[in-house]
Amino acid sequence: MQQFFVDSLSAPWLSGEQRNQCRKVLRMRKGDEIRLVNGQGEGILARFVDDDLDELEVVAPLEWVEKKRKLRVIASMIRSERLEWMIQKACECGVDEIVLYSAEHGVVRDFGKRGERKLERLNLIAKEACEQSYRQFAVPVSGPIVLKDVPEHLSQLNVFADIGDRPHLVDVIHHDIETVSAIVGPEGGFSEHERDAFVRMGFKEVSLGNHVLRAETASIYICNMLSVCEVIK
Repeated sequence: MQQFFVDSLSAPWLSGEQRNQCRKVLRMRKGDEIRLVNGQGEGILARFVDDDLDELEVVAPLEWVEKKRKLRVIASMIRSERLEWMIQKACECGVDEIVLYSAEHGVVRDFGKRGERKLERLNLIAKEACEQSYRQFAVPVSGPIVLKDVPEHLSQLNVFADIGDRPHLVDVIHHDIETVSAIVGPEGGFSEHERDAFVRMGFKEVSLGNHVLRAETASIYICNMLSVCEVIK
């Protein structure tokens, strides 16, 4: 069943683009049902009541199981195609916020002249991924920020992934932790200056296992580990 984000649930209405998707792509008809979510934690099950798919009626409210923890991934900038893939999959795997970070060793540091348009595209990718995966809230994508801005994005638990003999991410997530911020490095890794700064800010160094992961893979791994901890911790 398809899910869409809409502005209002009191008088549910699809945009022209959403209706065209229902007609031409999903081949929906009168009597078919869809999920509508306002992106703020509320949603309804709705049914089309006319052949043109212009009118909807409310069938029932939607219910979700509340997440134990909120995850913010502070992801270093990487090449465009890989960044888009990471954002899509992180949203599907449960991230709650993505903040892009301009790392000192990053091959990509910013969006250049097309920054505003690129950020709009990334937020659209996040929105569509949240619709596809039945997410309760829309996932905002912002940034890129620089090192001095990182303290504005602290959580109850703050970690950054690095290689070496460090505690595994799962071992530092305790049952009473409700919010997590995780910084993921670029292809070239963090600089010593960044590592020292993160520690001074209160971030813990953690391991993501015995293998060296790509930047985008590390972000997805963290999302999945937090999802596992939802069940076991």
